[in-house]
Amino acid sequence: MTSKFELSIISAESKVFEGEVESVLVPGMIGDFLVLSNHAPCISSIRPGFLEFSEGTSKKQRYFVSGGIIEVSNNVVSVLVDSAIAGDKIVKEDITTLIHEIDDKLSAGDIVNKDDLGLRKNDLEEALKQA
Repeated sequence: MTSKFELSIISAESKVFEGEVESVLVPGMIGDFLVLSNHAPCISSIRPGFLEFSEGTSKKQRYFVSGGIIEVSNNVVSVLVDSAIAGDKIVKEDITTLIHEIDDKLSAGDIVNKDDLGLRKNDLEEALKQA
């Protein structure tokens, strides 16, 4: 029997999910990582991509997140994201719109965070392939 742990996903707009899960696959800044019961404590940034979790059923829940932060401590996982869209509701056009917004900012001229925007665009393009 797999051990469960508490997961809460909160976006700027609302509480997205709160409950017990068996696993969470997170789009970390350096790469995807899996959180299971008794995971070591950690805090990590989240890049734009798909966050997946399983409540113990064979069906996994999937959300597109536009970035945020995760904290893991004592079998409690807190995920704070800018926005979260259920995987079955996300359409490629939504991600494409975000990419175009970044392109507009990049073409606007002299911007300070050009490298950060470029990395975010790359992450969104990868998420688009998974959508």
